[in-house]
Amino acid sequence: MHEGIYWCDNCQAVFKAKTARQVKSVACVDCGNESRYLTTDVRPVFSRERRILQFYGHGPLLTEQVWRSSKSVYYYINGETVRLPSAETLKENLPAIGDFIADSNHYDAVDEQLLKMYHHQLEINRPHLNNLEDESFQYIQHVGKRFRRRLFLVSFSGGKDSTVVSDLVRRALGRSDILHVFGDTTLEDENTYAYVRDFREQNPLVPFFEARAEHDFHELVDEIGPPSRVMRWCCTIFKAGPINNLLQTLGDQKCLTFYGIRRDESVRRSNYQDPSRNSPDRVGTVIELDRDAKELYGIPANVTVDAKLGQHVMASPIVDWTEFDVWLYILLNRLHFNKSYRLGYTRVGCWLCPLNSDWSELIGSIFFPEDTARWRAQLLDFAQRIGKPDPEEYIDSRAWVKRFGGAGMPNSFTAPETRACGDMANTVQIEIERPVNVELEEFLKPLGKINRDRSRAALGEIYLEGRKGQKWDAMIVQAPENSTTLRVTVLNPQDSLKNISAYIRYQAGKFQTCIQCTACSAVCPAGAITIKPDQRIYEINQDVCTGCMECVTHFGSTGCLVAKSLSVYGNSKPQVAPAGNSGFVPIDSL
Repeated sequence: MHEGIYWCDNCQAVFKAKTARQVKSVACVDCGNESRYLTTDVRPVFSRERRILQFYGHGPLLTEQVWRSSKSVYYYINGETVRLPSAETLKENLPAIGDFIADSNHYDAVDEQLLKMYHHQLEINRPHLNNLEDESFQYIQHVGKRFRRRLFLVSFSGGKDSTVVSDLVRRALGRSDILHVFGDTTLEDENTYAYVRDFREQNPLVPFFEARAEHDFHELVDEIGPPSRVMRWCCTIFKAGPINNLLQTLGDQKCLTFYGIRRDESVRRSNYQDPSRNSPDRVGTVIELDRDAKELYGIPANVTVDAKLGQHVMASPIVDWTEFDVWLYILLNRLHFNKSYRLGYTRVGCWLCPLNSDWSELIGSIFFPEDTARWRAQLLDFAQRIGKPDPEEYIDSRAWVKRFGGAGMPNSFTAPETRACGDMANTVQIEIERPVNVELEEFLKPLGKINRDRSRAALGEIYLEGRKGQKWDAMIVQAPENSTTLRVTVLNPQDSLKNISAYIRYQAGKFQTCIQCTACSAVCPAGAITIKPDQRIYEINQDVCTGCMECVTHFGSTGCLVAKSLSVYGNSKPQVAPAGNSGFVPIDSL
């Protein structure tokens, strides 16, 4: 079936209709008159964004029905199609547009009238909304009964989708005491923080927790470079990590978490599994998330799609809703929502996200000029430090969002070189830049449980007993204090030494680059890792650790999120173990 948005001249309203295929006209769902097709999905347009249209001769648009396509650059004014100039022209006119918008101060009053108008005009979509609500209520109620012993959570971002999910869940379950968790990235715009405060004041019975990162974003940008589309370290450090740390405080309490994830939001999310929409048993399989999607939504690795195996189960009541559906729910139910949508944003979140569109950057430049200027200055400084010949072009063309690795950075990362140790079987030698200290033990624990009785601390030797499922019986690590060379012997390996030594290299590199970013704790399915950045603490409870190796392998060929962001690919030079006395005593001579 094809879903489309249509305009009825008689009703002066938009409505959603399903057809066997895309057609140019259908009968209006209210009056029956022939109505014409507009697009697949739309969102409402409020007074400040209408002012931009007015700048280009479309206006004043105080009472007209104005919608914008969610999938294209077109606006629809009382059913007629218009568009703004190109992004380049908009950027050139930005100062004049800003002055034009600043010339009026009646936007909030106009928006209140527009909200009433949208509410009235959208009434012809009431049957469609009722169907959406009924289906979602049945789904939520079924899930609630199936997992009634769990703690119910709503993942609350302050965006429109989580606003709808929060309202749906509380209405469906008839309860106000559903725990809400807000992942404060510290990078939300001022309207998001204001909306979160308003939500808490308007819903005093809702238990509300905030999870916040201890790191400073701008300091990390100076240290490891800005996040990019392929290096979104920010999602893990500032969202998934803090939320995971918060969930760990719940102990062994199992959770059912409701998320506002929608399949329609992107091509990647459109690939989520699609079992029968009408089946209430789709919980646990309704969304098959990849790692990037989990990090983007702040979903810890131990939130699983398998309801029987994980500590946490996730459910999304609006996974098949379109943007129009979400706005229909908000406007017809008169929900309070984040003011940033009134500015023209299509989505809210980190205001400097590398996934933001040119349009979002334009809106940010108009309404948050100080934050925009600070971010641009930091990006220019980064471009200069890595030797870009034209830093301004690098920033203005958004080439920085395609950045991959730490090329040009003075602290760029080259993976520790691992080589076989010729005088001993199943032994490798690794060179690292950071001198060995007691903290190394924590990074070795995923490779095996430390046996103190069989270790020889005086010689800097650590004995690791392999866990069930690991392809070695044990490892003996010689790591004298202050040495920069590790020697590791694998006892009874059941896999190639090359494959096993890769795990060792990952952990050695992680020890070398660790800044307590919380990424490892965010991906640990057992909750065995505790990280406290303010105290520079990285600890693994080896009695809880299962040796699943997720924290070792999750971040690819470096084993570490920070190392991945700083890696130089294709230019690594092998590091040769130094000749002479390395401080080691051969194991077979002891």
